[in-house]
Amino acid sequence: MSALSGKTCLVTGGAGGLGKAIATKFLEAGANVVICDINEDRLQQTSAELSTKGSFKAVNADITSAPALQCLFDTITSEFGKLDILINNAGIMDRFDPVGDLDEELWDKVMTVNLMAPFRLSKLAVHNMLEQPNPDGSIVNIVSLASKAGCTAGAAYTASKHGLVGLTKNTAAFYGSKGIRCNALMVGGMATNIGDAFAAKVNPEGMDKAMAIMGSARLPLCEIDEVAELCVSMTCGKGARLINGACIPVDRGFSGIVG
Repeated sequence: MSALSGKTCLVTGGAGGLGKAIATKFLEAGANVVICDINEDRLQQTSAELSTKGSFKAVNADITSAPALQCLFDTITSEFGKLDILINNAGIMDRFDPVGDLDEELWDKVMTVNLMAPFRLSKLAVHNMLEQPNPDGSIVNIVSLASKAGCTAGAAYTASKHGLVGLTKNTAAFYGSKGIRCNALMVGGMATNIGDAFAAKVNPEGMDKAMAIMGSARLPLCEIDEVAELCVSMTCGKGARLINGACIPVDRGFSGIVG
């Protein structure tokens, strides 16, 4: 029997890119998998692909809406009874604007998706996990090189990912003794759809700085499937219960070169 048999996993932003790969790997490992996404076309396509692989449900949810997240959790508990694993994967990029050029509306949008939503989801997840007789929960936050460095993105994205690291560590420190672990994967460059939001307009100076730093390392992109497999192993692999409050670089050594 799989270590994930009977476990339920929620993957946000699960209809494309890394989220889809993570959902696929959890399904293949035997978990019940719920994905949420706001892109209806991608959601329907992913649902058609993954619904034959195991116990799977796709939900159209706007993670910037607190009522929508509560409805999402109500659906999860109604369908599967509980939540065991939360993967806070959904995120949006900024446009590489430094603080002096940053539009406040964009700041608010990035913070709401990248930090407020994981906070709300983690709160709902923790409450649900603590209701179980013997809590054994895991939260994995997908952060990035911008959670450590200052020049790989704009001010909004960088601040949001630094904040998510803080949320990870505090959650781990408080709930580790109560059966809930929380870790972060600091993922390097990947070929995903996160750039959709800024493809048409970027701050050229900010983007040039980021690309110069990334290019200087001359490292290949991270393989999405390998990152997804690591995400699964963080929850059920050998020794996984020993890892709590960690921010693990998954970047082919890039952070070791620049940091």
